[in-house]
Amino acid sequence: MRNVWNGLMVLLTAGLLLAPGGAAANVPDGPAAALKGGIQGRVLDPARTAVPGAQITVTNLTTGAAVTAQTDARGRFAVGGLAPHAYQLAVAHSGFATATRTIPVRAGAARAVTVTLHVATVSQTVMVRAGAVVGATRPLSQAEVFEMPQTVRVLNREQINALGPTAGAAQILGIAPGVNVTGFGNTGATKSTITLNGIQQGWGGYGGFTTAGDLGITFDGIPVADAATGLWQSNMFPQSTLINATTVTYGPGDPAGRWFNNVGGGVEFTPLQPTQHLHASLSQTVGNYGQENTDFEFTTGAYDGWSAVFSGGHGSGHSFRQGYGDGFTNPQHDQDLYGKLIKQFDSGTIQVGGFSSESEAYRAQVIPVADNPGITVTGQAGGTLYSQPTSGFYSTLPYASYNKFDTNLMNLFWGRLNFALDPTTTLEADGWYERINRLHNRLNDVYNLGPQQNEWNNPYTKMFGERAQMQTVLPDNTVTAGLWFIHTIYNARNNFYNPADGGSALGVANAGGKIRSSLFNQDMVAGYGQDRIQLGDWVTVTPGLNYFLNDIGYADNTLQDFAFAPNVTTLPTHCLLNGTYTSTPGDLKIQSANCAARETRSGFEPSANLSIHPNSWFNLYGGYSEELKTPQVGGGGGLFQGTDPASYTLARAEYSQAGAKVHFDQAGPMSRLLAGVSYFHLFFGDQELDIGLANGDSISSTASSVYNGVNAFFDAEAMNNLHLFFNSTFERAHYSNYVINQSYDANGNLLPGSLPYNGLPVSYVPNTILNIGASYDIVASENVVIQPRLWYQYTGTQYVFDNTAGAPSANTTMPTFGTVNLGVNVPVKFFNFRVTALNLFNQKYNQYEYISSGGYFGTASGGYLLAYPGAPLTVYGTVSVHF
Repeated sequence: MRNVWNGLMVLLTAGLLLAPGGAAANVPDGPAAALKGGIQGRVLDPARTAVPGAQITVTNLTTGAAVTAQTDARGRFAVGGLAPHAYQLAVAHSGFATATRTIPVRAGAARAVTVTLHVATVSQTVMVRAGAVVGATRPLSQAEVFEMPQTVRVLNREQINALGPTAGAAQILGIAPGVNVTGFGNTGATKSTITLNGIQQGWGGYGGFTTAGDLGITFDGIPVADAATGLWQSNMFPQSTLINATTVTYGPGDPAGRWFNNVGGGVEFTPLQPTQHLHASLSQTVGNYGQENTDFEFTTGAYDGWSAVFSGGHGSGHSFRQGYGDGFTNPQHDQDLYGKLIKQFDSGTIQVGGFSSESEAYRAQVIPVADNPGITVTGQAGGTLYSQPTSGFYSTLPYASYNKFDTNLMNLFWGRLNFALDPTTTLEADGWYERINRLHNRLNDVYNLGPQQNEWNNPYTKMFGERAQMQTVLPDNTVTAGLWFIHTIYNARNNFYNPADGGSALGVANAGGKIRSSLFNQDMVAGYGQDRIQLGDWVTVTPGLNYFLNDIGYADNTLQDFAFAPNVTTLPTHCLLNGTYTSTPGDLKIQSANCAARETRSGFEPSANLSIHPNSWFNLYGGYSEELKTPQVGGGGGLFQGTDPASYTLARAEYSQAGAKVHFDQAGPMSRLLAGVSYFHLFFGDQELDIGLANGDSISSTASSVYNGVNAFFDAEAMNNLHLFFNSTFERAHYSNYVINQSYDANGNLLPGSLPYNGLPVSYVPNTILNIGASYDIVASENVVIQPRLWYQYTGTQYVFDNTAGAPSANTTMPTFGTVNLGVNVPVKFFNFRVTALNLFNQKYNQYEYISSGGYFGTASGGYLLAYPGAPLTVYGTVSVHF
């Protein structure tokens, strides 16, 4: 595979060397102005009066070249002769806060904008951060989101701040359209399962979710989901304070913006960026349940083309769920550190970055929704019942009955080159290394006594990646082509043991225990191209094609990773390639297949998107895209362990959407208005589902699923200081095909033992998700601005998973729930004071429920509900100082 990649890189490099001449050859005869565009518009004050003499600065965000102008007596300005790129427009005037916009410029067109300046108070002036330097990763502007022929949502710094300083990546995503978050905590230190329009990413602790790792996740443009499993754990980004913006793309998107798992969409977490001027801040937070958080940010400013940013934080505290009887607080803590350096030169930039995080938390277990006489807090008959009605809605088992400590570590290093080959052609090249380590350490479990009482789950992943992409802007086309390669080494080692039987967390397996050590060596390669074609003034079409190749090698690493207690007499074997199985009752169970294998799969992923702009404020769009997805490896089942490697196929997602957007810089009393509505349809076929159960086992099945729904959003500023937002999703999802233990005879008929559940709803896909809110700026004095923010989050009906059947329930749903949240921010000169109250009215609700088969608590029968409760009222206070 390395030779294949090197060959592809040589071809791409040769193409790049010829690109300037090739691009020039395609320029039609005529003046060079045919390749230029411009920006024009008006500058107004809050009373809608023209602002003459305002300073206009237009900066090319690729090269850093700047053009200046001034508004005339009518507040008008025009800047022409701009090469097609993205530009930052900055408007400044004495007595007003500087306004900035990011504006894409097309060849042969002048972008019209209206900029409203707002009076700057002293505190507002202090709070304004210097603009990012050229080459910095920037979130999409409103104008760019409006122009895209896809559904895209950008969560800005103000929205992220409102969630509270202990929020992590999962909590940030919870306010986007179509996102549902479940987990065992409410801070960045704990893991969560996230679904976007029903498609899953992450692992919050218990099963029943029937997609896995099917959302692409990037950090500063670098893919960070585990390339072997597809999974990304939300507590890899535990501190929201270093996230500058979060961009959610619905569906696979264009080839240039997707990776190996963008089935349901992609999420870009854009961290803080180097800026033009020196800036620093330090914040301290305290809150309920002993929560404390300290974070800092420092940007050096630009010096001789160099600029850097450093940021980090540390949080600690207790869970809102505490042990019955002993008051065990299930403590948690997290920390992260981030840095990025940019050097600007005449034709581009060179960048290097690094990020490291560690998150640890005791993982509270699920709790019965109703009393069950077989489930007590001590595991002994006749004891206090463990349930929400009896031991307490938020209670957990005491430490002596159950404890499991969950640790996740991530280290990421990357470099990037942005280079303008000529005025119309740019090159971007990225390289990165990522290491992920997980540890699940369970020492007590009164409901799992015996040879598998304890657990030491310590998998790791190492990833090396490279990408090169070139873009050429022609009069009516923007052509993008690129290649990427990712090499992954993944070990899924795990040990269920008991010291009383001779087992040990230090790699000793005992009789009756359960182990695995599956070593995967994987290469992924993709080559893609797309062409954004402008058809007249109204229509833009973007066809694209991606070629994806996945090569996976597997080896059993059990003998290398484990020693064996004296009571282990024989080692069991199983090989899916030849169908051989050997085992001794009561002896050690090995989940890893003992026969090595290597398989390669590949295919094409076509896409096409259309955008119709009959005027400057309306965009009618639609499109179709496909994505291939490798089945998940690792875990108790998965590829090469629970699935025959020779017979597996790539899952295929077919995504369609159609929608409309409107965008106004000024519309009556409202400014910066962006609104949209879209319909989506996703067919996800040939899924290999290995559904993880609470006891560590898995259910193997195959399925095809269908998702239909509507996403809607609205953002606007009204009356100069009122900010409004609205996000909603209405959805239905079902399985067109769902079979457990699938096997067929020679005529294609299902054999006995195969259980079809066609037509069932997909579990944990709410039929409605709603987020609505507003914030208001109250100018109390020249030095003080009070900024209250109120928002409501609602989650509608969703079907649960039924472990007794190994399939989604056809008739059991979770109750709907909603929370009201309040925040107040008060900037005062060099200080900032913030209070955040989540679940303001202390609503009791369960964010996750499933029907137990009885295995988790060892009861004689199942059929009862187990749950994760949502967090009660939680209040945080933060003080920040900055300059």
